[in-house]
Amino acid sequence: MLEFLTVAALLMLMVFGLLVTGAWLAVRRIRRSRLFVTTAHLLADGMLAAPALRPGRTPNRAAALQAIRISRGHRLLRQRVAAARAAGAYLGDVPAVLPRLESEGRRIRADLGRLIGSAVAGDELSARAESHLRTLADLTEAVGGAASVPTADESLAREAEEAALGLRLHTAAYTELMSMGTTRDRNRILGQPGVDAP
Repeated sequence: MLEFLTVAALLMLMVFGLLVTGAWLAVRRIRRSRLFVTTAHLLADGMLAAPALRPGRTPNRAAALQAIRISRGHRLLRQRVAAARAAGAYLGDVPAVLPRLESEGRRIRADLGRLIGSAVAGDELSARAESHLRTLADLTEAVGGAASVPTADESLAREAEEAALGLRLHTAAYTELMSMGTTRDRNRILGQPGVDAP
């Protein structure tokens, strides 16, 4: 009876482990999905815009607009980087810089979110946000330019190389064939014996 209970407990533990692992993998996959990420960004933008859109006088409405512009700038930059990677464009250090830039953008957006509705003047934070927006715009333009540069097609280069090699071989064979025929004709005219033997 003790052996049966041990086996049953081990089976239950294994089933529980598989269920927990499956649920964890499913949640992880859902959190990484494009739909989830887009929804999270839209909700974050909505949470920033809601206080600024309230009727009445709300101080620092411009902070909400800056936060939304930063969010949109990061989203556009991610899309451009993904398109450039798909096109095989050279991106240099952009993929390494992107996580740090996004974390800086999240910090600025959080600070701007706290500034909405408060009477505190956030001139320094506003300047930091504008500087971050300029950096995003420059980087997005650079990535877009890198994506528009045509990449070398390896298969086309290989085909051209093979065509050139084939042409060289054909030319060499033709030249050799013609030189053999010319030598044979010249020897026949001079009357040298044994030249026409194959």
